[in-house]
Amino acid sequence: MIRALLMSSAVALVCVGSAFAGDLPSDKAPPAYEPPPPPPPEWTGLYIGLNAGYGGGDVRQNHYSAGVLDNSGSLSSSGFLGGGTAGINYQFPGTDYVVGVEGDFDGSTVRTNAGGYDLGGGAIANDTKLDWFATARARFGYAFGNILPYVTGGASFGHVDQYRVEPGADPFGNFSVGSTRTGWTAGAGIEYQVTRNLSVKAEYLHVDLGPQYYQTPGELTFAPANDHSAHPTLNVVRAGVDWRFEWLTPPTPVVPKY
Repeated sequence: MIRALLMSSAVALVCVGSAFAGDLPSDKAPPAYEPPPPPPPEWTGLYIGLNAGYGGGDVRQNHYSAGVLDNSGSLSSSGFLGGGTAGINYQFPGTDYVVGVEGDFDGSTVRTNAGGYDLGGGAIANDTKLDWFATARARFGYAFGNILPYVTGGASFGHVDQYRVEPGADPFGNFSVGSTRTGWTAGAGIEYQVTRNLSVKAEYLHVDLGPQYYQTPGELTFAPANDHSAHPTLNVVRAGVDWRFEWLTPPTPVVPKY
């Protein structure tokens, strides 16, 4: 009887102690909320941007008499380019491979400065000026997170103007003969994603616009058997900034907060 009473009392004391312990204040802080990690960079989407840079190269000048090459030389060109860009990227799901297409249109100050060299034997040379420049290219890259190195290539377009500015009143001394040329371009670049929408890039392009055949007004009038060709090539280094629209990007998953 006494033993049972003692055991009952011990059990009662334990229960009372537990109840008091539950009512005591706790100095343990609530668990800190840890936000989910940011989503990995996603390159899929349409984008538009701006670019600017410098271009320079050689213009191969040929002079023909009755279809026979009788003089040849090369002139250096240089100048600035700047304009707009538009394109679309697609990153294959579950991989780091990115493909895309891109087009751009730049105004240009690239030109030669012949300095008195004339293939036809005169005192004033025919200069070459690139009035504008455009490309339509494919891009292929491999993403390292928010860094995308890529190679690119496709078609190039440009309006090339052959001209001469000669002092005096000679009606054949000053002329301008222009045409739109089509050629090819290839290069490489690297793009850095600052945010999911904003990226910056730098790239190099080699451009070949093909030969342009033309005759000066004096040749058309007095020596129609003579003509010229100018073959511009260009090395372009430029930087750009792009803004990507997430219309084609899968939405970022929502993580509930507790």
